Formats: sequence, C-alpha cells, structure tokens
Amino acid sequence: MQIYKINSDNVSIKSDKYGMRAYTNSTRGRAQLEAECPAEIVQAVYKVWGDTPTVTEPTLPEPPAPGPSETDKLKQQLAYVQSALAALQASK
Repeated sequence: MQIYKINSDNVSIKSDKYGMRAYTNSTRGRAQLEAECPAEIVQAVYKVWGDTPTVTEPTLPEPPAPGPSETDKLKQQLAYVQSALAALQASK
C-alpha cells in the first residue's frame, strides 16, 4: 500500500486489496482511511492533512412528508359528496 497523490483535501492510495482508493479530508473520509489503511499510511496522510478535516460533507435535505394517497383523496371526496347528499335529502 502506498500514497499515490495527496493534497490538503484528499489522498489517493494504491493497494493490492482495494486497487486505487481515494479518501477525502472529512470526518467520514478520515474514519474510512483509518479503517482501511495501516497506521503508517494514516500517520503520513495526517502529517499533510493536520488534525482538522478541511472538507465539509454535504447534507441532504429532508424529504417532504408524504401527503395523502390517491385512495385517501378519493375517500375524502366520496365522504364529502355523501354528506352533501345526506344534507340535501334531510332538507326535503
């Protein structure tokens, strides 16, 4: 396993097990680097990266809450029509 390219934000490491692998200087990238690489590689990378991650991982927005299904919409419409019909019949 050897460091192929490195800068302050990422590193590419060549290994027999993983082939070419890239790691980002983020919290998750550092954890992956530590899990997959021997201590001497991690230490060499951290000499360039320092103690603090430089890359902020993107956060995905929360998906919108699901609305009523088509079946639920039809049931609501049917209930409205039935109540309107009942009101008409009661008024006669």
